[in-house]
Amino acid sequence: MHFFGIWVISYGDRDFFAGFTPLNLILAALLFFGVSSKQELPKLGIYAMLCIGIGYGVEVLGTQSGIPFGNYAYLHNLGPKLIAVPLLIGVNWFLLAYSSALWAKRWSSSNLVRILIGAALMVGLDFFIEPLCAELGFWQWEGNKIPPQNYLAWFGVAMLMQALFIRLKLQADQALARWYLVLIALFFMMLNILI
Repeated sequence: MHFFGIWVISYGDRDFFAGFTPLNLILAALLFFGVSSKQELPKLGIYAMLCIGIGYGVEVLGTQSGIPFGNYAYLHNLGPKLIAVPLLIGVNWFLLAYSSALWAKRWSSSNLVRILIGAALMVGLDFFIEPLCAELGFWQWEGNKIPPQNYLAWFGVAMLMQALFIRLKLQADQALARWYLVLIALFFMMLNILI
């Protein structure tokens, strides 16, 4: 689906196909839960609700005050909005936090190192997302300039989500959820080249 998306967004009706992003987010979340074990589902559900709530809340704060990310506004391709923020943006935070946490868990047994790795993976991905956000109808920065504070704020929020993953003691290593991060990174890297 993502590789088809690269092609149609790059060479087709960009705005039309980028408008399917909410469906993509919903399908990915359903897949994450669908491959989860019955024992892990309650913890994964709690983690998802926490990430979705934190992600949505910090985006509302950001769009209303400019804190912590800077001044930006959401556009039309992330679905319906409440308080000027797409309802599904929290789902995106969950997907990225969970898949990053799974990689960090594979690479270190130290909780602090895992938090830092997971947060760094999330911010690293944001470097590829931000240059395309307005072009894809996601969000737009004031003056079309991405403020450095955006990346620092992403790191802070990402650290909190990584710490919650560890606190909840999520054990399963879902290959599908882990590789989602790689797929999304490749998606945005390719779009940065092609658009």
